[in-house]
Amino acid sequence: MTFQLPSKSLTPRDYQFIALVTILFLIVSAALVFANLTLTGGGDFYVHWVASRGFLFERIDPYSAEVPARVQQLVYDDSAKAGDEPYILDTPFHILLLYFPFSLLSDPQLARAIYTLFLELALFALALLSLRLTDWEAPRYFWVLFLLFCIFNFYAFQAILEASPVLLLGLIYAGILLALRNDQDELAGALMAVSLYYWEVGAPFLFLVAWRSYREKRGRVFAGLGMLTVVLLAISILLYPNWFIPYLRAGMNNLRADFGFSTHEIVGHIFPSQSGTAAWIFIGVLVIALGYEWSTAITADFRRFYWAACLSLAAAPLLGFRTEMEHLAVLVIPLALIFAIVHDRWRRFGNSLTILLLLAVFLVPWAIFFFALPRYAGITEEILFLFFPLFTVIGLYWIRWWAIRPPRLWADLANR
Repeated sequence: MTFQLPSKSLTPRDYQFIALVTILFLIVSAALVFANLTLTGGGDFYVHWVASRGFLFERIDPYSAEVPARVQQLVYDDSAKAGDEPYILDTPFHILLLYFPFSLLSDPQLARAIYTLFLELALFALALLSLRLTDWEAPRYFWVLFLLFCIFNFYAFQAILEASPVLLLGLIYAGILLALRNDQDELAGALMAVSLYYWEVGAPFLFLVAWRSYREKRGRVFAGLGMLTVVLLAISILLYPNWFIPYLRAGMNNLRADFGFSTHEIVGHIFPSQSGTAAWIFIGVLVIALGYEWSTAITADFRRFYWAACLSLAAAPLLGFRTEMEHLAVLVIPLALIFAIVHDRWRRFGNSLTILLLLAVFLVPWAIFFFALPRYAGITEEILFLFFPLFTVIGLYWIRWWAIRPPRLWADLANR
């Protein structure tokens, strides 16, 4: 008896399916772009768009005061006031090159709408990759719930309104972890190369990845990082040879600006008499905890490294650097791990507990925003900022024992 191998060519029904999916994707994308045209804000994108377009077409220094002045007019219809973000460009010029294609669009609203479409697609992919990293055979309904959570949670919504690249960075961070797990070291390095900005979001995470790669002698990670970085730097030097000093100056100006959230200011409002000491104690404990977890994760298996990487992302907003609400959107990566372990460990009531946790982290910020923030703007906004990273750090330590252990023994199964 002979068996006929399946044909490798696509059938007419396959082509019809591909055509249908393509048409639906284009319709949804066009609808999203049209909806994005109605959004206000978008300063995180405009600062890069104005800097890129000004440099290409008017030869304006992207790190000059002209760029934030123009962005403030776009966002505020006036100059920035006390507490407003000044929108000073502090992105390295070789990373700014990635925004040049958007600068070819002369209409700022259209450019922002198209860029926001990429952010929305990145958010969808980030949710999928975050669940895939957990190796969790989640129920299908929870995939849907988690996707809805990632799309409509308060912090992702703020990132979309501000057109913040943090959603793209979150997707890149998840891609780095997935590439390292699959031994795709060059890809991990290349992804690191395009994520070397917004240090207040990913610096601890990237440091851990680089340190572990060095200790494991994974030279291909640094090869991928170096090759793409060298190419981008070479192009940037050809276009703007002396960009580094203005970039450093702009970064220092941004650090001195009075906007956003920092642990020092928040603790100062909670403990006015001992604000400095209490803040430094809190940050010191967090740094010691990170140092201990890093020291054990760099030589451990991927499970422990993955947990430590999630902790690095969750702890970054609490380390004292000035940051913004929308930057917390990347915490869906550690949140997926928390949900997976909770569901897997307490299987008897894990479904209910996981859904309750998801509803809590979804509903509490929106409730604070709608009901408490209008009455108590100051401290309530800071509580809204603290809620997500504190919830994630506590959740990670709650599931730490089961997250970093090898596959469970029969004794664990008996306790379910």
